[in-house]
Amino acid sequence: MKFLKKATLAAAVAVAPFAAQAELKAMDDAMMSATTGQAGVTIEIDMDASGITVGEVAYTDQGTLVLENIQVSETDITQTIDVLADGSLQIGMETSNNLTIDIGNGVEAGSSAVALRSTAGEQTEVVNDVHLVVDLQSNDTTIVNMAAAGAAANYNITQTFDNGAGVTSSAAAGSAVILADMDVRIVDLDVGAFGYTQAQADVRGSASAANYATGYAALSDQNGNGLADEQAAYTAANAFDADNDGAIAGSELTALQGAIAGGSAVKLNNITFDNGSGGAVNVQQTIWADSNGVYIAMGDIDGTLNVGGIEIGGASIGSVAVSDIQLGGLTQRIYGHN
Repeated sequence: MKFLKKATLAAAVAVAPFAAQAELKAMDDAMMSATTGQAGVTIEIDMDASGITVGEVAYTDQGTLVLENIQVSETDITQTIDVLADGSLQIGMETSNNLTIDIGNGVEAGSSAVALRSTAGEQTEVVNDVHLVVDLQSNDTTIVNMAAAGAAANYNITQTFDNGAGVTSSAAAGSAVILADMDVRIVDLDVGAFGYTQAQADVRGSASAANYATGYAALSDQNGNGLADEQAAYTAANAFDADNDGAIAGSELTALQGAIAGGSAVKLNNITFDNGSGGAVNVQQTIWADSNGVYIAMGDIDGTLNVGGIEIGGASIGSVAVSDIQLGGLTQRIYGHN
């Protein structure tokens, strides 16, 4: 970095006018630093309501796990990047307002937030839509250069893993360790699960329309004055027969199929996660890897989870609150298997 500063200054001097009536003096490193500014990079991101969108993320093993139509929007982000004296990389991030993330049907009608796809292309829906509003007050990530002298002690890296079956690991023995420290609050999370893909909804909608037409044709005169009363009552009970003609077709059928694709058997609404009094929760993670996998050790997390509403089959069954969540004793190992 010092070389870069000196090179920049030398270039400026070289192109300066030769009417050099001012006295030129040598500058030491301290003066150079004060003149050219501090080390590091700051990146500012302005994200409007349209934000960033991703059409599909697909993880394939044999079959495929799919996330469809991801949108991140409505926040301003300031990110800082610094390489410390010991060679560790420090990345900071702050948002000026809440970050909004939408996945699935809420971004594009008929899509799925999470779906499963067979090798033959047959797809079913697990999660219909996700709407998340999160307050990321501060987020500091340090990738520690463990080759630097005293790194483990300087960064208090003491985390270990032991699965009780012969696999042990120590973060201090890793080549690099990621330390993540964030203050976060989930302002609102809404999830719809166990719905239908658009293809499934098209089949079910068509079958429902056919059954509806069959039922209309089978109506019988119950009061001896014709079918008008029975037909009126039958069509009034179905919101998708807009013209009350005993058939669901055209735009009516499209609306029915869209409603099925956009629906969910289970809905979790107004989920929040905070420190119990509406403030942010500090979340710390230590991440390292070796030949046996990737390890994630959780720091102390003291939070309260509230689920404002739970609906099953369109009916509310109440709410849930989980208080004093502590994850400080949890370490995960992630690895592949045959």
